Amino acid sequence: MLLFSAFMAVSGVLLSVIIMSRMAGAPAPVQPLPKLNGYDFLIAGAIFLGGGIALGSVAFLIKPELKVELPIWLSLSTSCAGGIATWAWLGFRAGSFVPRRQAVPSRQVVGMRTALRCYFLSLPGLLGITLLNIYLIKAISGVAPHQTVALGIEDLSPVNFIFAFIFIAGTQPWLEEVIFRGYFWRHLAGRDDFGPRRALLFSSLVFALAHEWQVFLPVFYLGLTFGWIYWRSGKLRYAIAIHAIHNACAVATLALPHDLLPN
Repeated sequence: MLLFSAFMAVSGVLLSVIIMSRMAGAPAPVQPLPKLNGYDFLIAGAIFLGGGIALGSVAFLIKPELKVELPIWLSLSTSCAGGIATWAWLGFRAGSFVPRRQAVPSRQVVGMRTALRCYFLSLPGLLGITLLNIYLIKAISGVAPHQTVALGIEDLSPVNFIFAFIFIAGTQPWLEEVIFRGYFWRHLAGRDDFGPRRALLFSSLVFALAHEWQVFLPVFYLGLTFGWIYWRSGKLRYAIAIHAIHNACAVATLALPHDLLPN
């Protein structure tokens, strides 16, 4: 089954790449961020990780055995605060809290409709990568992969579910796209020793490493998709919107009663 999932992953990715390459067009030019340096992103990483450390510290203070289930509002608020602090630091260092790029008339990703089409064309690759990831993680750990933020979401109260939905489908995509694509990718893409393609791979790698290891492969692929849309359109809002749509669909699927989901 692992070999079959690997075949499906390779086939899906190749299909998506071939189809999307026909929509490549001319990429929007990359204006460097000359005020940002490498150490700025090291500090940003420390700030970003600080949220998780702070959450762990709170859990330890509440119960040293760390077996307590923290309220979801506390967990999500801590993550949100860490993301906002990271964005604030990078915006301060870059001299702009809203990184903008100039678009070109010959680009093909010219609107939200085209960005959505790119996302749908990327789904064969995402489905294949997700299938491979499931069997790999099961082979390694014996259990299916998961993200902590998704655990028990179907059992949340209506108020907590709304809070989680706003964060996962709204706040999180905005913060992650601004940090990983708006600042990090653009900084690397504007450097002569990286360029847009290498920057896309490296920023997607760091994006995936910022998530749980159990979902590394699909998150890495999604990072490539969101970054490609931003690179080709020059509009960060398209990447944010596609990221938000993807997360909203994921949350909606998780929230369905188990008896409505296919076995």
